[in-house]
Amino acid sequence: MPTATDTNRAVLESLLVGGFKSPDVEYEARAEDFVAEVPQSGDRIEGRDALRRLQVDLGGPPEMELRRLTGEGDLWVAETTQRYADGSEYFVCVVVEFADGKIQRETRYYGPPM
Repeated sequence: MPTATDTNRAVLESLLVGGFKSPDVEYEARAEDFVAEVPQSGDRIEGRDALRRLQVDLGGPPEMELRRLTGEGDLWVAETTQRYADGSEYFVCVVVEFADGKIQRETRYYGPPM
C-alpha cells in the first residue's frame, strides 16, 4: 500500500513533468480552499477557482522543467525553471504542503535568470 510520501511525490512529479499543461489538470490536484503565496510581491491566491481563472487569463500554466524535488509526507520543495507564454523565464522554488492527498498550500519564490 502506498504511503503519503509515495502518493504526494507521484502527484507532484506528474504535474511538474508535464501535467501543468492545463489549468483543469492542476485544479483537480488542489484542495478547494487552496492558498498560494508569493512573498516577494505580497500576492496571495485564495482558492483553486481563483488560481484557474488567473492561469486562463495568463494563457495557461507555464512550461516547466523540474530541476529538483525533495520532501516527505505532506511537505515538499520543488525547484523548477518556468517559461511563460509571453517568453519570460524564471527560476522558481515552491514549498508545497498537502492535506488529505490534495495540494493545500504553496509558497512560491521567483527569480529571473541572470
